Amino acid sequence: MTKQLEVGIVLQGGGALGAYECGALGALLELMDAHAAQGRDITLKVVTGVSIGAINGACVVGATGFKDARERLDALWDDLTLHALPFWPGVMQRDAAYFGLPGFYTTRSDIWNFSSWTHVYDTKALVDTLSKHVDFDALNASPTAFVVTAVDVTGGTLMPFANRPIGKCPKTTIGPEHVRASGSLPPGFPWTVIGNIAYWDGGIVENTPLGLAIDAFGVAPEIEHMLVVINLYPLRARLPVNLAAVQDRAHELSFGNRLRQDQDMARRINALVETIEDLRVLIEPDDVSARLQARLDEARRYKIIESIVNIDVQDPTATLVPAAQNVADDQDGGRDFSSATVGRRRKDGYALAHAILEPAFASHWIN
Repeated sequence: MTKQLEVGIVLQGGGALGAYECGALGALLELMDAHAAQGRDITLKVVTGVSIGAINGACVVGATGFKDARERLDALWDDLTLHALPFWPGVMQRDAAYFGLPGFYTTRSDIWNFSSWTHVYDTKALVDTLSKHVDFDALNASPTAFVVTAVDVTGGTLMPFANRPIGKCPKTTIGPEHVRASGSLPPGFPWTVIGNIAYWDGGIVENTPLGLAIDAFGVAPEIEHMLVVINLYPLRARLPVNLAAVQDRAHELSFGNRLRQDQDMARRINALVETIEDLRVLIEPDDVSARLQARLDEARRYKIIESIVNIDVQDPTATLVPAAQNVADDQDGGRDFSSATVGRRRKDGYALAHAILEPAFASHWIN
């Protein structure tokens, strides 16, 4: 029997660091197309994202195919790249985005109202950019589940918006406003109102929407899963040497992958699931009610943790001493949309993802 493989993608928020995701997604989609062309049964089951990850993910699902998705991602990041004068110092090129980013956000002009501001920039331009690069009709009709998250400003709850029902999350017809809400990071950006509720960036609460991706997978034993998580923030780092480095490290840990940070919790979850499965075989089949079977299936789904492939774009090696961070990727790197930095991140993301995913896919198809 031909093995079936369902792939899920989890995309973090991180501003201009999302260029890494653009490159990594290009490699992933390219490899999936290559394996499908060889007659292998491989499908994209789910894409979850927050903030810039939601924007990148929308390009992937809101496309007519993987080739179209790669072209949409490339076109998006071409538009999000700031082409400053080449003789400008590197710091000035990085900080040029302070004055706005065409197609994303603009500075406010009502300086006389400063005392009542609740945000610094206007993000209306992002709606047009999303409409340009995302086919929302294709996204909402796609068999691939797509989920973005935003947080209710006054209620404090994390709200998922999905193009199809997932777990307890109902179907929503996704539009530019849902993706924009997921990237409404304060105090720079304004909240986005959907219905009567104001939403901020979901990354404030959880910057790695893993649970929603896990919920999208089924429990059929003949189907295997691979969950690709693109981590924009390093798990490990060198000891900070000054206050700027301390602040940078605190920023990384705040927005990093919580499950990756707590490997012991991951092991506990797997041990619990295995215990449940061991106990299940002791129960006579006729004694298993529909309710109990549903709960057993739900528990089994979380064993997907074993199938996570982490792509750590800032800490790709397994050496004992973490590599020195690229100077462009500190906590100010999220606003660095300069052509040199965006180009490097796209290239590095592609190369790293290809190096990690090629053997991961190859090992799956070995009988």
